[in-house]
Amino acid sequence: MPEQTLPNERPQLIPGLDPEATPLLGLGLGLTGLTLGLRPRFAAVPLALTALTAALYRDPERTTPYEPATLFAVADGVVLNVDDVYEHRFIHSDCLRISIGISALNVPFVRSPVAGMVRMVEHVAGEFRPVGDAEAGDRNDRIYLGLHTEWGPILLAMIAGPIGRRLACRVRPGDRVDAGTRLGTARFGTRADLYLQRDSARLQVQSGARLTAGTSRLGMVVPL
Repeated sequence: MPEQTLPNERPQLIPGLDPEATPLLGLGLGLTGLTLGLRPRFAAVPLALTALTAALYRDPERTTPYEPATLFAVADGVVLNVDDVYEHRFIHSDCLRISIGISALNVPFVRSPVAGMVRMVEHVAGEFRPVGDAEAGDRNDRIYLGLHTEWGPILLAMIAGPIGRRLACRVRPGDRVDAGTRLGTARFGTRADLYLQRDSARLQVQSGARLTAGTSRLGMVVPL
């Protein structure tokens, strides 16, 4: 299905790139042109930095299949772990937690795994441990997003890493989202944790699986 655009979401000015990159790219190209005029042999430096910026801020359009019973990946990256935890912040139940490591070179957008309504957005200040640390999910700086769906609540946590420390939320409580809708950005080496009620889904992924947000299938919903 076509990508959903929320009322509070800025449109792409350059196709395939996050709007946040536009001023940075403009500055980089300007510096490249200036350097070409003054010191041509050094022009490769700002040009390379501009190209790196474009790579880090890319935002490709994606089509998420219309499969209401499917859970889609919330982020580009690698599954670090799938474990059982008790989630006390929003779901208040025994849960499956899927932890996805997002490298600095992955597309940084975090997307909704299913259709639903945003009910909670909460920022928790914290540390900046490596995202593979066993306690990073409970200690690092993070943003929680709670969604109500037709089959029950889910919780998504965007967890900052030690390098960029950049998290941004793009939705508000009351927003209705589709599967694949952009929820926020987690840049420069971060992590996304998805919490599901333990008996609400049959998962099809395990540690080490490589995922693409909005298109890779995590599993199927099992109505409670």
